[in-house]
Amino acid sequence: LRNHDELTLEMVTDEERDLMLRAYARDSEMRVNLGIRRRLAPLLGNDRRKVELLNALLFSLPGTPVLYYGDEIGMGDNVYLGDRDGVRTPMQWSADRNAGFSTCNPHRLYLPLITEVGYHYESANVESQLQSNTSLLAWMRQLIALRKRHPVLGRGDMRILDPDNPHILAFIRYMDGEQPFLCVANLSRLAQHVELDLRAYADNTPVEVFGRTRFARVRPNDPYHLTLAPHGFFWFVLEPAVAPVDAEAVTPLLPGTWTEVLRRRPALAKALARWVPQRRWFSGKHRTIRDVFIDDIVPIRDTDPEVSMVVARVCFTEGDDQRYAVPLMRAAGQLTVSQLTPQSVVARLDDGFLIDAMSVPVGVHAVATAALTKRSRQGTRCALHGMPRRSGLLRTGGEPADVQLLDADQSNSSAILGGTMIAKLVRRLEAAPNPDAVIPDYLSRMEFPHAPALLATLDVTLPDEDQWATAMVVHQMVANEGDLWAWTRDELSREIDARSQRPPDDARAVTSTTAGSTLAMAGLLGRRTAELHLALADVARPASYARTNGDASFTPQPFTLLWQRSLLQSLRSSLRSTQRLLKRTTAPVHDTDEFDHMVESLCRAPDQVLLRFEPLREEKLHASRTRVHGDLHLGQVLWTGHDIVFIDFEGEPARPLSERSIRRSPLTDVAGLLRSIDYAGRNATHTATERGLVAATEAEGLEQWRRSWTAAVQERLLVEYLAGVSGTGLVPPDREGVDLLLELFVLEKALYEIRYELGSRPDWAAWPMRAAVELIEGVPVR
Repeated sequence: LRNHDELTLEMVTDEERDLMLRAYARDSEMRVNLGIRRRLAPLLGNDRRKVELLNALLFSLPGTPVLYYGDEIGMGDNVYLGDRDGVRTPMQWSADRNAGFSTCNPHRLYLPLITEVGYHYESANVESQLQSNTSLLAWMRQLIALRKRHPVLGRGDMRILDPDNPHILAFIRYMDGEQPFLCVANLSRLAQHVELDLRAYADNTPVEVFGRTRFARVRPNDPYHLTLAPHGFFWFVLEPAVAPVDAEAVTPLLPGTWTEVLRRRPALAKALARWVPQRRWFSGKHRTIRDVFIDDIVPIRDTDPEVSMVVARVCFTEGDDQRYAVPLMRAAGQLTVSQLTPQSVVARLDDGFLIDAMSVPVGVHAVATAALTKRSRQGTRCALHGMPRRSGLLRTGGEPADVQLLDADQSNSSAILGGTMIAKLVRRLEAAPNPDAVIPDYLSRMEFPHAPALLATLDVTLPDEDQWATAMVVHQMVANEGDLWAWTRDELSREIDARSQRPPDDARAVTSTTAGSTLAMAGLLGRRTAELHLALADVARPASYARTNGDASFTPQPFTLLWQRSLLQSLRSSLRSTQRLLKRTTAPVHDTDEFDHMVESLCRAPDQVLLRFEPLREEKLHASRTRVHGDLHLGQVLWTGHDIVFIDFEGEPARPLSERSIRRSPLTDVAGLLRSIDYAGRNATHTATERGLVAATEAEGLEQWRRSWTAAVQERLLVEYLAGVSGTGLVPPDREGVDLLLELFVLEKALYEIRYELGSRPDWAAWPMRAAVELIEGVPVR
């Protein structure tokens, strides 16, 4: 270990030096003067745990750590070369000629290569370790990054703790303005338990820095207990117990010009780490963020105001990393945070604000223009490629003044361009075809009239990925009067208002009027959904459409017993994920008893819930799996005044893109619509009750009416849909098989909604919880 580049052992006593020489350098060839001329890996017998432990000590103790070349990949040495040449052999870059160090004749190398077993340059080299996230090199890079992130390790003071266990070295690093840093190392080859005196840090919470895992809080009068693995170590940040800070209220300052801010990527990544998790479109809300990196920054617009696309990579303590598209621009002038809205401001600059470009028309226009123009924009590691599907699109995109921002509550950012097209920024970047581009393009070729045409995409090439990702899709704008979610809620609101103003004897007439319109709409929606599935399944192929133009991923596949059993496993996994989340959720102050009852019902053993679906395990259903919409609900259906149009074919945002392209039963889309109808009814009655439009004495009657309305509308939609797909083999021919699948898909959808609402809109979580409990118990909650 090299601290301040000190290699000699003259700083220790004669007795300590003798002990170290006997332990680590029994052969006299391994010694030089008063030191040991060996590399770290062979010194420790190439034991990975020991290597990690001692490097962690080197990086956490005071002083400047010096890493000798090759030690970061566990290089070996040759103690028989004399003097210090044994640790000066050629660096092992690859398994190629001369370990990639030189192309000369091997005999002309200044020193020979390491060919010892376990350290051979063909196995221990930089190239091979760069390809593995579990290699020593990857671990060392993480260790260096952590030390840089915590200045207290480089400039802080140290206080040694004195636990009773002599195998444990524990100390505190501290510095003004930084949180205390606790380091604990087990120098034994056996697992050890230790009690630490941390009374000075009572009520602080140790947070392990590698995985951001929160340990038990330090109690004022009790010793802190830890158990360490053999040669294990912990690095903790001792976080004080403070009230949570509103991330929107504290906007960080990034000093410098626009160019300087983009060049200082660590500071920009830190600002994004505060801003990204608070956004509606961030899909990792239930996961612990370990770090945020900037993969690349690609300029989009060079003129004022300048716009650049930032590809930000969010790393979590568990699971895969996620990449996000964050177009940024500088907002100058006499602007305030309130004028820009807090959600749009990433950071303050010396001469303005760093904002999300999708929050202002000029920024949206710049990003959309990149998609509508057939041109590539290069960055250091990434590139943007505009892919217009039709010529002359740029002329129809209009000017920035023609951009209309959409404030819809969704997982992406959308805007209307020139009244003729709608551009959607796909926030999460994944190296796979985006269904929101693939499916509309396919439906256009199938001449399906109830979906918007695909006009352009903005594709991104990502580092270390073989396939591009879609950052923006531009669709044809469909003139409409709103989506069916708003339409249905308006109809229900009018009905509830009418019920509250009429005597009970007249309520039935009003109900029949409203039910008539909603039933008619449900019938139309069922027929159009059937037509959509027939088109996606290649059943409604027009005569002019050549089979050679088809897409094999849209070819239907029959059900199999193995696939049916996988449905049960998916439901089991969904139920367990929901149960884990519910157990960590605090009950609301109001109606705690009902919440506890619902949690108790939902947390029953999965086998009890799955029992009713056992027929799927034993009898194969005669039906097909096809490409589906994937996230079909009333908000994804537009009402044009005389017909409906399906939009947003991206599928459930929480699923990976590759998973969204899997063939599924068309009844999954139907289940989404049935759940959306139930949602609309519960939302309307809840809103009316909250606003005092319904008296407490009428609440029970209103709830009974809601249930009747929901059942009638759902049944009408289902009847029309089944009539539309009858005889096509897409769904089981008997109603019993259809109901069994629908019950499973509706329950799985409700469980997904519970997890989603608890993370995004906790006030809405009770609605899918009640629906799921009703499905599980077969009786209403109340």
